[in-house]
Amino acid sequence: MDRHRPVVVGVGQLANKDEERIVAPLDLIEAAVRLAVDDAGADVLAHVGAVLCPPSSVMVLDEDVPGRLAERLGLAPGIRRQSAYSGAAPQELVAQAAEAIAEGRIEAALIAGGIADASVRRARARGVEPPAPPTAPWSQGSAAAPAPAEPPPRPRGYEGEMAAGVFEPVASFAMAESVLAAAAGRSFDEQRVWLGTVLAPFTEVAAGRPDLAWFPVARDPAYLAGIRPDNRLVAGPYTKLMTSFPTVDLAAAVLVVSEELADRLAVAQDRRVYPWAAAACHEPHPPSERPHLEQPPAATAAGQRALAAAGVTIDQVDLVDLYSCFPAAVQFGAAALGLPATGTAATPLTVTGGLPYFGGPGASYTAHAIACMVEECRARPGDLGVVFGLGGLISSFAAGIYSTVASERPWAFDECADVEDELAGRRVTVDLDYEGPGTVEAMTVTHRRDTGPANAPVFVRLPDGSRSAARPADPGLAAAVASTNLVGRPVTLRRDGKRVLYELT
Repeated sequence: MDRHRPVVVGVGQLANKDEERIVAPLDLIEAAVRLAVDDAGADVLAHVGAVLCPPSSVMVLDEDVPGRLAERLGLAPGIRRQSAYSGAAPQELVAQAAEAIAEGRIEAALIAGGIADASVRRARARGVEPPAPPTAPWSQGSAAAPAPAEPPPRPRGYEGEMAAGVFEPVASFAMAESVLAAAAGRSFDEQRVWLGTVLAPFTEVAAGRPDLAWFPVARDPAYLAGIRPDNRLVAGPYTKLMTSFPTVDLAAAVLVVSEELADRLAVAQDRRVYPWAAAACHEPHPPSERPHLEQPPAATAAGQRALAAAGVTIDQVDLVDLYSCFPAAVQFGAAALGLPATGTAATPLTVTGGLPYFGGPGASYTAHAIACMVEECRARPGDLGVVFGLGGLISSFAAGIYSTVASERPWAFDECADVEDELAGRRVTVDLDYEGPGTVEAMTVTHRRDTGPANAPVFVRLPDGSRSAARPADPGLAAAVASTNLVGRPVTLRRDGKRVLYELT
């Protein structure tokens, strides 16, 4: 077991904040790898048998980041794997690398990712062609490109989201936030104020990482929650400062090797951080088809099974990083692990500063979380850390446990196949032909930067237990209910051609 025990020996990360410098994502990723090698203090690249990467763009999923990176680095032939576009992917990839090492299939793996969307913006501002496509259609901000007249096509199964007009991740998470607010008995205004208390500690952590964090400034809860011209509502109850900021140039790399190779390369003991265990779980249905619109069972499974596989309880964990693209993600991760959503003074819920303040580099953020967790574990020998990643429309979850002390248990990776099989059979039928009464289960109000409230999408539970999704029949309703949580309100649905519309009753 000791020979094949996986251990992280090197991490590297960097930010390009130079407004005069335009780079491609692969340039940043390669530089992060070089930093990780220097951090290990050994020539690990000569032994790398697997290069595992998240994609740099949701728009170009066939870009082959691992293949191109391996070629740049001059690596020997080996495993090249690009994950799905998911915020949980880097943690899953580290777990897959640790699994391959523990089984003796490889002796070293490289996990790396990054984006250069700040460079895309700089290039466009100068009227030159960006060196690579942006991460996503929304990553350049609402001023960069107007909303399309017709939304981009989605895979079959997202008919409910399409009917409601929930096209961007922020709207989907805000819909979930309305359910959490209603369960807590808070109005949207009250929820927004409370979310300021959840996120303010994130800004304090970001302020401690000025070399990397895009916004290294500590903010108080009132500043984050206050609605101002520079902090407009994006999707109620979320303000701009509560949402992931993807227009960044960030990259990170993690080197995982076997204990035997670390010994052979004479990697210093103070460089070694051991992955104890991990778990990953995925929701099989889109949000509109899930029986649960509050805490996702797949999130709870990933969190609890990672702790169980490591043989620890959350009370033994000292360091935490929760995925924080939007506040609902923080709440889901905290609940999955058994933590308060506001964290504690001794244990804030991030080691980076979070996606709104550290920066949200697409599918590679969790690589930064792991890199920062490794640094924190080294600074606090013996402490346990947990990284919790989330991806998709609240669909993919992965958790990993780390420490400078090797576990007495063998490495374990629980892929939660039994949970996923059970969840696959739990699906709510979405009926978009129904006309008649129903009750709002989830909602938000989306806002455009220049014109304000734009849409008030809803998911509606029908009398027979099925669900529908709709937009308001009255175009002015979004403005009228901009600060109102409609969860629990009765509505009447009707068809208008291909559209499903609702009226408050």
